[in-house]
Amino acid sequence: MLRRARERLPQMREQARRAIASRGTPWEERLRTLEAVSLQEQARRWEQAFDAHGVAAGFFIAVGETNEELAEFCALNPRRFYGWGSLWHPQAPDAGDRLARFPALGLRGLKLYPPIQRFHANDRALYPVYEKAAEMGVPILFHFGITIAPYYDLTYANPLSLAAAAREFPDVTFMVAHFGAGFLRETLFLAYHTENICVDTSGTNNWRLFHPGEPPLIEVFRDALRAYGAGRILFGTDSSFFGGFRDQITREQVDILRRLDLSHEDRAKILTGNARRLFKLDA
Repeated sequence: MLRRARERLPQMREQARRAIASRGTPWEERLRTLEAVSLQEQARRWEQAFDAHGVAAGFFIAVGETNEELAEFCALNPRRFYGWGSLWHPQAPDAGDRLARFPALGLRGLKLYPPIQRFHANDRALYPVYEKAAEMGVPILFHFGITIAPYYDLTYANPLSLAAAAREFPDVTFMVAHFGAGFLRETLFLAYHTENICVDTSGTNNWRLFHPGEPPLIEVFRDALRAYGAGRILFGTDSSFFGGFRDQITREQVDILRRLDLSHEDRAKILTGNARRLFKLDA
């Protein structure tokens, strides 16, 4: 994934590439860190983390259409590891055919990233992908809003571009990650007159630092519950290889759900039940 991302960097202006290289961990160092760890070792680490933090199973994403490697990783523990596949060019004429391969790879959903991939969700060139997703029962997760990715265009970050597609493809479950990552108001609007859009809670949700009023996370949950209801909110941590399992996010969000005085049934929907239902997972 990182190699393919690095290959795209030469398309940027030289000054921009230097600015990216000066932030955080250099590309080469990250590559060396990953190359020293096999998929089997990664699987062992995640199994240990899940055991340590009471996690039954998790979904993994490899942005950049590294679907075969992701499938190989998930197959190492198919009872606990599930995958969101990716399509780097979802507008390509063969994108629907590429999505059709997901079941054979054992991938349960499709992840798209408009600010990086630079497309609008209402682009009719994506409709063959939506049609195939409807046919196969594959949910589609979008990262809209702000992002830490080193190259992005926030012109494509508004989740309202999903409104038309959600209405035209009522059989597809569309998901908005991180409460819209700064586009909370727009994400709440999407709940109006739709039943097939969900939100996830994942990440630090530090987009709130750039949101008017810097709402506390409990208020974000309260707004989402009012608009979407407990049946359309899915818990997540947004953990990664480099940081490990983010138990602090789990603890913070579970505490918020308790403070909101939700019923046991509604808490269970958000933390596990909605995912089990959406992805047809057995017990």
